[in-house]
Amino acid sequence: MRIDIIGAGSLGLLLAGKLINAGTEVRLWCRSEEQCRRLAEEGLTVSCEDGRKAIRLKGTRFQAAPISRFAETVLQEPGDWLAITLKQNIFHQALPEILAPLRNSRLHAVCFQNGNGHLELLQELLPEASIWAAVTTEAAKRKTLTEVIHAGKGEICIGKRSAPRQESHKNAQNEENTAAISLIEALTAAGFYALMSKEVDTMIYRKLLINAVINPLTAIWRIPNGELPASEERMQLMKELYTEAIRVYDACGIAYAADAWEGILEVCRATSGNISSMLADVLAARATEIRWINGSIVAMAESAGITVPLHRWICRLVEGMNVKER
Repeated sequence: MRIDIIGAGSLGLLLAGKLINAGTEVRLWCRSEEQCRRLAEEGLTVSCEDGRKAIRLKGTRFQAAPISRFAETVLQEPGDWLAITLKQNIFHQALPEILAPLRNSRLHAVCFQNGNGHLELLQELLPEASIWAAVTTEAAKRKTLTEVIHAGKGEICIGKRSAPRQESHKNAQNEENTAAISLIEALTAAGFYALMSKEVDTMIYRKLLINAVINPLTAIWRIPNGELPASEERMQLMKELYTEAIRVYDACGIAYAADAWEGILEVCRATSGNISSMLADVLAARATEIRWINGSIVAMAESAGITVPLHRWICRLVEGMNVKER
């Protein structure tokens, strides 16, 4: 199996390293020429916080190339799967131009983004493609351009959104499912706990709720996840964000678990030492995914005719943190 991975950040490097180590052919598409060069020279390392032996791969074991060459390469030598691990802001900014030459290609693509909006955009860009969503609780931290730390084992759930394309026939669905099973088998062989789920919508909205409560507050207060419940003041703001989001879910008919609040607190405990991706972006002065996380809550609220002033305020606050003065 040949898998193309667009995005050589923490998750992209983790997936690539473990898949390559298990014998899967991987083409890794990077945003910078420097990362391509260093991966070719230094190889790729996946180290583990739990003391397991690191995976060290020579640069000759895989192909690392600039993302600008992706469409040209795939048109000449198609892969079996495309995995997109870009963050939402880069996803929306970069992919329309990159994927334009592939508009009529029948690709199998799986998206690992947080939040909402990316699946719809990708289906618009690739109307003939089979688009899948992946929801993962794997934890990874990129240490350098060529090394990633596997910070915590989780699971990877892959599935289709609940509204399939109208033109999708039974034969096409069978072919799509067969391809998805092959991807899951490759991920399993690489050491991931991967499964196919018919409830991926529920999982997407569950993760959105968790991220909308945890990520922006860790970014604003610049603290690891485990410090959020450490004071009544922080807990109060967490609960207010949660309550606003639940009102939106109720208004939009989105299901959520009865113990969703307890689930958020459990995530804080289970990932107590983790730095959220949004905090990592803020510390590195990068744009965040706030627009597609809390911004998704705001957009759903507007469509339902209700107000969510706290989520709107949080969006503006985080978006303003990295504004460069002119």
